[in-house]
Amino acid sequence: MVHGCTRVILSSLVILIGLFAFRTFAQTTPQSSNAATEVADFHSAQPTDLQQAVDAATPIAAEFNLTRGTKGYWHLARTPTGVWWFISPEGKREWLNAVTTVQPFQLGRRPGGPHFLSSDWDGDFDTQTGNLRAWADRTLIRVKESGFKALGAWSHPIFHELDVPMTRDLNIWAHVVGEDRLLYSPNWQSIAEAAVIKQVTPLRENKNLIGYYTDNELDWGDGGAGPSLYFDNLASNDPNRRKVVEVIRQLWPDLESFNIAWSLDLKDWNELDLMPELPRESADTYAKLLSAWLEQLSTDYFQMTSEMVRKHDPNHLILGVRFKGNAPIEVVKGSRGKTDAVSINYYVSDAKLDPHMFPEMYAAGEQPIILTEYSFHALDGTSGNRNTFGFAAQVLDQEARAEGYKVFTQRLARVPYIIGADWFQWSDEPPSGRTSDGEDVNFGVVDIDDRAYPLLVESIQKTTPTLNLLHAASPDDHASDVFRESYPAPTFSMPHKDFSLRINGELSDWPTDARLPGIRHSETLGLDRSPLPLPNVYLAWDEKGIYAGIEMFDRDISGAPAQGWWWTRDCVELFFSTRPPTNDQRFYTPNDSQFFFVPIAFPEADGISGVVGQWDRLGDALEGNLIPHPMVQEASRVYPDRYVVEIFIPAAALKDFDPTGQTPMAFNFAGRNFQSAVEYFWSAPKTTQTQLRPGTWGRLEQSSAEDPAISSVK
Repeated sequence: MVHGCTRVILSSLVILIGLFAFRTFAQTTPQSSNAATEVADFHSAQPTDLQQAVDAATPIAAEFNLTRGTKGYWHLARTPTGVWWFISPEGKREWLNAVTTVQPFQLGRRPGGPHFLSSDWDGDFDTQTGNLRAWADRTLIRVKESGFKALGAWSHPIFHELDVPMTRDLNIWAHVVGEDRLLYSPNWQSIAEAAVIKQVTPLRENKNLIGYYTDNELDWGDGGAGPSLYFDNLASNDPNRRKVVEVIRQLWPDLESFNIAWSLDLKDWNELDLMPELPRESADTYAKLLSAWLEQLSTDYFQMTSEMVRKHDPNHLILGVRFKGNAPIEVVKGSRGKTDAVSINYYVSDAKLDPHMFPEMYAAGEQPIILTEYSFHALDGTSGNRNTFGFAAQVLDQEARAEGYKVFTQRLARVPYIIGADWFQWSDEPPSGRTSDGEDVNFGVVDIDDRAYPLLVESIQKTTPTLNLLHAASPDDHASDVFRESYPAPTFSMPHKDFSLRINGELSDWPTDARLPGIRHSETLGLDRSPLPLPNVYLAWDEKGIYAGIEMFDRDISGAPAQGWWWTRDCVELFFSTRPPTNDQRFYTPNDSQFFFVPIAFPEADGISGVVGQWDRLGDALEGNLIPHPMVQEASRVYPDRYVVEIFIPAAALKDFDPTGQTPMAFNFAGRNFQSAVEYFWSAPKTTQTQLRPGTWGRLEQSSAEDPAISSVK
């Protein structure tokens, strides 16, 4: 309940900042709304009046009902109304908007450049050749004038000497390599602690340091952290394998229940030690083990790393592990009571939050949330970036980037449990790609010549004064436009192919009942200024396999090599499961498959205008990518404003395909128009990581020749 005096002050604040239709913020999944909640122009009010409103609307320290961290350093606190804040060493409440990777230069892969070189830097591409402190002084002025309150990860350590709030990524696990890489290896802890000591000891008394991230974008999926990785082909006495067995024995205490669950006939637990690999035939059983294992692994990881950091620096916050786009709920649970905040890198082109993941993260972790990386990028930047890396959150142009900063950052501030967000990054990446991995994206507030993007800078400057105000008022904000719409799982009755069909790249012989209804586009910023027709997708089946016809509207085809990063540019993806997965399935089984088509605008000497392949996913029936697919028949045509492809996938390429049509299937369609920054989908967009989560795919029902094909949304 909100205290009476605070309620009056909050009401005044709402009038001041021009917000409308406030209702109680729901901690459960929010309802969607197509009406955008816009913030009025704050700049008609005087800054001192606005700050006084924030101070009045938020309680003094004595009124916080929960705090984390050490007073006198940056710490966290929650109000009785449920609003979390960063608290400065001086006791000031802040919703922090930061920028990452502020560096004097960044080298590209091409030796001759161009590279990013700060205009404030008086040296060459070597930190030993110039005056770092002078560079930092000058650049920090520009960063603050651009509107940022703080510096995020990957910024040069020289800034620790200056008066600016700053976070630090310790990258603990990256220091442990080779045979010690798995968490329960004998040397893991000692190597990790040595890395912690080296990094945190010099910063122990630093008042401007906000806190530490223990790692960045660790792979918490089955391939990077699953029980098979810690069990398969390891010695029976290996401590990593023994830990998996320990979790198995907790889930199935007796041999009988284990045998039933795994469809085995072990006579003794010792036989488990003789098994080279964990069986995966039962998807439900393996999913149960994966869930329990992730919670155990993450609990041990956070316990170890948090104890190390606090042992050598008890003063600063531990800000989580910087999840990569998706936070497995078991891992968030593992961090509860050990870290001070949950952190996630989150790139989306629609400037909205996942309506399930974020409330669940907060409930499971019982900690505030920080977006430690987010950004919007386009192809019209002045650095010449082409985003060959295929990074998410591509929008139409620089205008859309500026709009994205304002809309998304303000939306984040309107959530009581989100306390800050870090824009990635200060400068564009070199157009030849950064040296570490080739990433070449228009992320910057400045380009590689250190020239500011004026629309983006103006947007940051105007947005920053609104953030504390919005956050103070967040308990009364219904926040309906903050969260992405949740789409019900669609169902399509796929007709039997009892009609004449030629696989020739021409769609006139497809009947209307084979057309897949309900294709949507992702809500990319700037889409309203780049209207394109939705794709046409047709599906049919017979005893031989599945047929697909696709028409994609695209005036400027730009496909990547099918053997390379094909998903980064124009492409079509078809996801099939011959056994419908459960809604929470987040791994592939042998029944799940991902096919793709890459158009070629200018056919090569062999005349090919497109390639169909199948991408190998951990757990599926493949032993490697099939590019081009040797069994799939394909015909495509490229027109000035679109391309058309027809595909036949034989039953032999779909494990356990039911030629009688009695078994329902699962399906999703995804399409990408690179130049126009548009993506399409049927059941779930890429922002849900549908390519990794068969549980997000829709349902295909195979209708017989006698039954009319119908479609519905259930």
